[in-house]
Amino acid sequence: MDDSLSAECLPSNAFMRGVSRLNLWLAWLSGLVLVLATALVFLEILSRVLFDNSLVWVIELSEYSLLYMTFLGAPYLLEKHRHVAIDLVTDALPEWPRRLLVALMSALAAVACGYSAWVGGLVTLDQLEYGMRETTLMRPPSYLITMVFPLGMLLLAIQFVAQTLDSFKR
Repeated sequence: MDDSLSAECLPSNAFMRGVSRLNLWLAWLSGLVLVLATALVFLEILSRVLFDNSLVWVIELSEYSLLYMTFLGAPYLLEKHRHVAIDLVTDALPEWPRRLLVALMSALAAVACGYSAWVGGLVTLDQLEYGMRETTLMRPPSYLITMVFPLGMLLLAIQFVAQTLDSFKR
């Protein structure tokens, strides 16, 4: 299991190599968003302490950054098997039933993520078409906030399909 942020251990399939590279780039982008959000919160603290002035937009940007960090980084973590997993039951099973259970659970997760990506994509397109805006201080276009959801879910679905197929190869 490779848990580094490198592209050295790429799958043999050309499509999955491309997905793996995209996951890597999005993981790096997620890290950059984390660094920027941390810097903004630090600026907010300095502004309050030194100037007795609050940067009210920092909280809103921090909320959006949490959403982006989650959905940009999750596909990479799933690919590298670094996501949260409860493996107490699967580790106790013999080889063949364990593979079958992992394949079934991965297939179910792929369907759920694929459906979520589809519905999220429709919602995002509606928000774009109707020019919807968030009801917050900054009032950004809603699609800019929600577009990361269908992207992340689609990449998670692809990764779960790969895990389903991979569970039978080992």
